[in-house]
Amino acid sequence: MTDAVQKLNEVQRVFACEFEGQRFDVGEKFGFIETTIEFALKRSELKDQLLVLFERKLAEQKVFIRQ
Repeated sequence: MTDAVQKLNEVQRVFACEFEGQRFDVGEKFGFIETTIEFALKRSELKDQLLVLFERKLAEQKVFIRQ
């Protein structure tokens, strides 16, 4: 993305905006997955299903979390 912004800046002005909050890097495979999970967990219609999926996947991998 940085290269693309630099190229664009060569032909037109590019602007940036500072913000407070969490930043996600969807240009990386893991970053894309993390972003998708973070947003899904904030959606009431997806959260419970996603947590059940996580529990099942952790059990399949024999990963147990103490509570």
